[in-house]
Amino acid sequence: MQFIISSAYEWKKEGDTVVSNSELAIKKIIAGVKSQFENKKKSHPEIKIEYKRLRSSAGKTMLASIMKRISGSNVVIFDLSKNNRNVFLELGIALQILETTPNLYVYLIKEKIKGKTILEDIPSDLQGYFISEYEVVNKKVTFKDQGSLRMSIVSNINEFYNKGLSDNLLLSDEINIDPDQN
Repeated sequence: MQFIISSAYEWKKEGDTVVSNSELAIKKIIAGVKSQFENKKKSHPEIKIEYKRLRSSAGKTMLASIMKRISGSNVVIFDLSKNNRNVFLELGIALQILETTPNLYVYLIKEKIKGKTILEDIPSDLQGYFISEYEVVNKKVTFKDQGSLRMSIVSNINEFYNKGLSDNLLLSDEINIDPDQN
C-alpha cells in the first residue's frame, strides 16, 4: 500500500528552464520526509512513499481528474506563494474533500518575501490555517517552521502504516531533527 503525497503550485511557464522556488521547496519536503524512512525499508518493505504533482489526466475533464488525484492522495501540499488561481481552486476542492475523507491531510506553504508578512495576499478564509513559510537563498531551501511540516507528514505516514497493527512500526519519537532538513 502506497502513501501518496501530492502538491499544487504554479508550474514553470513553457520555455522556462529554471526550476521554480516552489518546486525546490516541495522537493525539499519530500526528500526530508523520505529520509526519515530510509533505515526502515529493509525491515518494513511495505513502506512506499510516492510523490505526484496534481495535474489532470488525458481523457477526463480537468476538474474530475484533479478531484480524483486529490481523493487518491494522503497528503496534499499547496504552495500559495504565487497567488495562482488554479492552486486556490484546487485547495478549495481539497478542503471540501477533506470534510469526508479522514485519511487526507492538507498543508499550506508560502515563500518568504522580504518586506511582506506571511498572511499578505492570503484570502481571509485561509488565514486561520497554519502556513509553513520557507526561504530560498542560492537555490537552498530553508523552512522557518522548526521542522513542523516535515514532522507532521512523517506522523501522517506513521499513522497510515500503523493502522490496525498491534505494535507500532515506526515511532514518531524516532524523527530526525536535522536542522539541514528544515
